[in-house]
Amino acid sequence: MKIVFDVDGTICFNGQYIDELLIKKIKEINKKYDVIFASARPIRDLIPVVKEFKNEILIGGNGSIVSKESRVEVIKNIPIFEYSIIKKLIKKYKLNYIIDGAFDYSSNVNTNNKIYRQLDPDNLANKVEMKEIKEPIKIILIDIPDNIFVIIKKYFSESQYDISVNYHHNENNIDITAKGINKFSTLKRIIGDESFIAYGNDVNDFEVLKNAYKGFYVSDKDVNLPFNITEIVNCNSSSIIKSLKKHIKGE
Repeated sequence: MKIVFDVDGTICFNGQYIDELLIKKIKEINKKYDVIFASARPIRDLIPVVKEFKNEILIGGNGSIVSKESRVEVIKNIPIFEYSIIKKLIKKYKLNYIIDGAFDYSSNVNTNNKIYRQLDPDNLANKVEMKEIKEPIKIILIDIPDNIFVIIKKYFSESQYDISVNYHHNENNIDITAKGINKFSTLKRIIGDESFIAYGNDVNDFEVLKNAYKGFYVSDKDVNLPFNITEIVNCNSSSIIKSLKKHIKGE
């Protein structure tokens, strides 16, 4: 059995580190089960948070990049044509953004945004100009004004571009990867049809949760999800530990 964890908002609640007691519990589970981390963060930003598990399977960039035993592999880049369209939208609407290459990145992010604090926290990469990212793996459009968010969503929904798009309405962010790339598509590529248990907390995790043997949605609110889950778990480390003790033991 595989245990798949999203990171931010699922097991990491401050954008910087995982609670020590939760780390201890995951290590305990890891003695018996394969633990996989599947994050929106690129591998560069994921490793500092899960450094105790850096040799496990790490799925980053919403499935666009993977690290296995510390060997990094890009699954698929955003095509050049689609990338040029997105850059034009960024310039036209003066959008904040992060464009991730395999390791280096280009960004224009408000320092007050939580994503800024998660961006290359260990200074492992280079921040470069947008034009220097030739093969982007993931793009986030950030803090989009409401009226522009509606325009961009309509534009993408009416176009046949070779991209996958996730809309985060609560944050007014848009995540973009290559078409067909998401956490679950990459997880399936790695583990095939093996069963897995999953913990996640937002739209980026829906496909993983929907296809899990047992799926746990982490939220402090009542939510109506478009698929069945095993349980809603509160957003704190002690609730995650309690859930793991209840459901993973004896699997």
